[in-house]
Amino acid sequence: MRYAIVLSLLVLSSFPAPAFSQQSMKMGDKDWVALEKVLDDVNNQWLCAGKYYKAKRQDCVDFRANFWPDQFFEVGQTGKTQTKAEMVASQSAAAAKSPDVVRDTGPNPQEFKLMSVYGDIALATDHTVFKTADASSNVSVTSEANVLRMFVKENGKWRPAGAVLIPIKK
Repeated sequence: MRYAIVLSLLVLSSFPAPAFSQQSMKMGDKDWVALEKVLDDVNNQWLCAGKYYKAKRQDCVDFRANFWPDQFFEVGQTGKTQTKAEMVASQSAAAAKSPDVVRDTGPNPQEFKLMSVYGDIALATDHTVFKTADASSNVSVTSEANVLRMFVKENGKWRPAGAVLIPIKK
């Protein structure tokens, strides 16, 4: 009898436990909407946009270097793929040449939309407008892109994992 109980416990313990952390969400339900708001905020942090504006370009680069996971990558508007290390290096070089940021320049994401969630991975899209300032600090649109944004949940927090930018021709 004792062996039967032990054997039963071993058999039962070999079945996978249900994935309670991966509750199914449906587009538009309250959990979906709440996660979309969280990821939209993460997106703005990532881009130093809106309330996350930083007056010094290097401050934003330093924030990203700590915010992006090591496997972060981006396929830019030119089609070139860059790793986290490559992006931090190129953005630091640009910050050394032009350290100050005029408010509302750089990437300005709009129309953020959560498209799919797979456990601790989420995919979203947005329309990003890129703006620059001239010598008189007049801000104008220089390019636009539709963007696939990828997020990963690590240690209970959502972080950007990568992006693919698709340029919009004028």
